[in-house]
Amino acid sequence: MHAVHEVSESDDAARLLARAAAGEPAAWRELVDRNASVVWAAARAYSPSAVDAEDVCQVTWLSLAENLGALRDPRALPGWLATTARREAIRLSKARRRESPVGWDTGMLDLPDPGDGPESSALHSVAVSRMWQAFAQLSRRCQQLLRVVAVAPDASYAQVGQALGMPRGSIGPKKGRCLAALRERLATGGNVEEAAG
Repeated sequence: MHAVHEVSESDDAARLLARAAAGEPAAWRELVDRNASVVWAAARAYSPSAVDAEDVCQVTWLSLAENLGALRDPRALPGWLATTARREAIRLSKARRRESPVGWDTGMLDLPDPGDGPESSALHSVAVSRMWQAFAQLSRRCQQLLRVVAVAPDASYAQVGQALGMPRGSIGPKKGRCLAALRERLATGGNVEEAAG
């Protein structure tokens, strides 16, 4: 019974890709709806700002549109999209570092202002600053994982794994270690020597 379910999913994905390649707008929208969280998670995990992640998503969807007829295994589409988004985000991130003398895109610090007055604003600013300082001390892998979890909280571990190129079974334990490391850095003011691996 399980093999029959996989065959029907594969046939469904193949038909959907064929319809999208033939220019059917409804099929394209369905492809995007089915895979948007994977693309966004991969783009956000490797992009320092939401604006860059949006650019990565656009390039990824454009790349899919250009390669619809070339995809051999429709079941591999989520992985192909995640890999494409990850590669584009890394390429864009390298380009941004060349543009920035500091190498740090402050766009990731663009958070809404609480607007409750100057005292609240100052406290919020200090808390945000401490949180980002602690976050910046985590390993790159932890930063990527926590970004994906933050921007796509409803994504399944399978989708997160595809977005980051991680085994599904390692995501929960890794997320727990990364959050514990972040909490520890916040509690100690960032004086912890090792980042969660």
